[in-house]
Amino acid sequence: MPRGSSQERSGSELVFGVLKTLMIGYRFWGVLSGFELEQLSGFLGTTETRLDHALTYLAAEGLISLDKTAGTVRLSDHGARHLLVELREVGS
Repeated sequence: MPRGSSQERSGSELVFGVLKTLMIGYRFWGVLSGFELEQLSGFLGTTETRLDHALTYLAAEGLISLDKTAGTVRLSDHGARHLLVELREVGS
């Protein structure tokens, strides 16, 4: 979606964007990777409220570790194993 566009991403697009961003970070920095919530909403071009809904869903599924007190999010160990193994299987 081009910057400046008034069209909002759908919920599934936002969830995919979060996972894609976190997976890229994980591939570069491993378990120490993570993003500040403010950064992530800026990267994805969405509001913190909409991002919160996507993160709540992903946390409930066990795919991310969300620390609202620290204001950070990262892939959970389970999420990294599950998503990256599936990604490798699709690529082979």
